[in-house]
Formats: sequence, C-alpha cells, structure tokens
Amino acid sequence: MRYQIQKHRAEGPRAAFSQPTEVLLLLVNQKGGVMSSVQNTNKWNMHMAAGRMAFEKGDFAAAEHMYSAALKEAESFGASDPKLAHTLNNLALAYCTQGKHDKAEPLYQRALTLDEASLGADDPDLATDLSNLAAHYHRIGRYQEAEQFYKRAISIMEGRFGKEDLETVRLMSGLAVVYSDNGQSAEAESIYKKVLDIRERNLGSKHAEVAESLNNLASLYCNNNRCAEAEPLYERSIEIMGFTLGPDHPELATVLENYAGLLRKNGRLAEADAADQRAERIWKKAGNHGY
Repeated sequence: MRYQIQKHRAEGPRAAFSQPTEVLLLLVNQKGGVMSSVQNTNKWNMHMAAGRMAFEKGDFAAAEHMYSAALKEAESFGASDPKLAHTLNNLALAYCTQGKHDKAEPLYQRALTLDEASLGADDPDLATDLSNLAAHYHRIGRYQEAEQFYKRAISIMEGRFGKEDLETVRLMSGLAVVYSDNGQSAEAESIYKKVLDIRERNLGSKHAEVAESLNNLASLYCNNNRCAEAEPLYERSIEIMGFTLGPDHPELATVLENYAGLLRKNGRLAEADAADQRAERIWKKAGNHGY
C-alpha cells in the first residue's frame, strides 16, 4: 500500500540565489578575478534555474545534467559558500528520483558536512540537510538512520519555530512514515494523530495537508487490520483531495488506490475496481503510472 508522498521542505529543489548574492561574491573575491567570479555565478544561476524547470516538469535526467553543470561552477566558490551545499542537495535529489541512491548519498553527506562547518547548530538550513538524508535513508530501508536524522532536524525546527510550526510538522509526518514502514505502529499512530490535530487547527479541515494526514493514518490502520477505522478517513481524504487539488491530481490517485486496497480486503470487489479504475484514469491523464 502506497503512502502519500510527504511534503518536506527538503524534498523540493532550492531556488537559485538572487542578485544580492552576486554582489556579496564580488566583495569577497576582489583579489584575483572579479569578472571570472561574476561569470561563474551567472552560469551557476542559469544552470540551477534550468535544473529546477526540468525537475518540475518531471525530466529528472535533464535536471541531473543541469545540476551537474551547476556543481562544476559551485566548486569554484569555495566550501564556505552556501551555493555549494545547495547545489549538492539538488543534484542528490535528482539522483534519488531516478533511483541512483548510491550517487545521491555522498552528495547529501557532503552538503551536511559543509553546512555543519559554516552554519549554527540551530540553523534551519542544517535541518533541511538532515531531513534530506533522513528521507534518503527511508527510501533505501535504513530506518534507524532515517529516524536519527529526522529527530535531529525536528529538534532544530522545534527550537527555532515551535512544535506547531508547519515545517516542523512535515518533518514529524516523515518520521511517522518511517515508524510505520518499520513496523512501529504505536509510535507512528501517536505522531500521525498529533500532526492531524495541528494541521486541522492551523490550516482548516479542508486543506490538502490534512488530507495527506488522513490518508497516512488510514493506511496505518488498514495495514493493522483496523479497516473500520480506516474507511471514513480514506473517504474524507478523497473528498478533500478532490476539492483542493482537483479531480485529476496524482495524489488523489494514490489515496484512491489505497482505498481500493481496503475495499478489496473487505470483499467489496466492485467498489474496489471502480476506485482503481478512477485512479488509473488519473495516472493516464498525468502521463504517469504511479510515483
């Protein structure tokens, strides 16, 4: 059964730096090659923007190519320049989306090492690095390491922004999925319920992230043969997804597939087939047969 894709802040390509960063770079590099530094930064911005566009279109091979080109420019900026760690994170994510996890891990680790040396221990960018590694370890089934890095990231975000900050809550949701996939159902349920409560109070009952929480909690219940508790959560998630994201959104298809699994487990085959067919129509329209 597929879980809803988690929306960690770490999981999106970071935007290219704006013009003030080029000015700062000029001041730092007055001795020996101002024009070269500006040219390298312009190239870096161009490659990062192209990589982001390719990533958002789902062309991950092209994103990898552009982020690799950006990394060549970023290497010239020096280890203390934050653009280097940002580029490493983006390239690692492009690798991950293509299943190239062996190539992604050393880039994530290097970005973390660079930011640990240059940022404060409670810097949100450090939390982003940690959550990137946590998500990576989760994907490859290294659950204890994923738990460790999620907890570090959550600690930073809670300390800076509080326990009800929505970015903190996204990390909590990621940790809950790790617990669920690792068979730690009680721990996962406790966190899912906290996340759902915080999101409903802060975002309202009809928000897509509330639907995500409902889907995840329902999936946990269904996997533990608590189908009666799962069914109304799935139905509510489907209703919210359709209302907020539209009837053809891939995340709705994910919830529909999960719901179909519950219906099939209960012997309601005609209803399950209808839900699966609806999901398949969405995937076909999106040009994608699942994440």
